[in-house]
Amino acid sequence: MKQEINRFTAYTNCPSGEYGAIFNNSEIKKYPKGEREILTFLILGEDGFPFLNNKQEPYYSVIVCNKSKGSSPKSKINKIIKAMLDAKEYDPVNVHIGLPKIDNFYNRIFKVRITSKGENYNFITHIQRPRDLRWECIEGEFDGTINNNSDPIEVFKSMKHTINKRELNYAQEAFYSTVNYYSDKDGKFTFNLDQAEKKYYRADQERHKSVLKFLETKDVMDLQNLIGGELVK
Repeated sequence: MKQEINRFTAYTNCPSGEYGAIFNNSEIKKYPKGEREILTFLILGEDGFPFLNNKQEPYYSVIVCNKSKGSSPKSKINKIIKAMLDAKEYDPVNVHIGLPKIDNFYNRIFKVRITSKGENYNFITHIQRPRDLRWECIEGEFDGTINNNSDPIEVFKSMKHTINKRELNYAQEAFYSTVNYYSDKDGKFTFNLDQAEKKYYRADQERHKSVLKFLETKDVMDLQNLIGGELVK
């Protein structure tokens, strides 16, 4: 009889970079606005053993998804599952019909790319697909539904009560600075970078998508993904 284990959901503490990682757990957590599914990965060193910090503690990182039944082909969790399929599992027709459940991938090793968003916060942005070794970005994409007449500052003010009070000043300064970076000479936020007065690099464009996503959802987790810190109460 196979022994059941109590799988860990660990804090994120891994530096930015590319690593091998074992998919360890998927768990639903409650947040100020709804519930999130947290996918936890144990980070590996070049020797294949857990990558340890100077306190001999293992590094972990996570992917944060909206809670989903998995019925939508556009959901982030299905994008992740599709990226995890190996060559034998991937069928170009069946992947558009349905996908295995996420717990089928427990204990598998993947190559991941980690991005830091603050001293103590990081998350996985890419998975190297086992089927062809190509990097897959598993971040959610803005779908264009936001009202372009909305004021980013007013959006922030409308949801700042959901932010950890200890981080509120930091969050406000960081977000206002970001909005200013994407604003024109008159101080108006640029929703469409194709119409921007100045040139933005690819990294700027990806960050801009994160701003738009937050403006759409008004979700503290999306703000945390954008500017870092520990904003969740």
